[in-house]
Amino acid sequence: MDREALTELIKQGPVLVKMNNGDAYEIPSSEFALVSDLHVYVLVRSESDGKLRAKILSLVAICSAETLVA
Repeated sequence: MDREALTELIKQGPVLVKMNNGDAYEIPSSEFALVSDLHVYVLVRSESDGKLRAKILSLVAICSAETLVA
């Protein structure tokens, strides 16, 4: 995935990022993600306790990213 393209998608609104291992992460807004040259740092809510946790996603392992309908 291209860094600039992903940054623009995240700015537009909620985004669903799919990884090559089948995992998917919803990024509700730009406040929940930081895109660097190699990684995306995402805050995701834990299903077990509801707390926000940091997840590091490799840009080369992202298969697709699509804007979700708000």
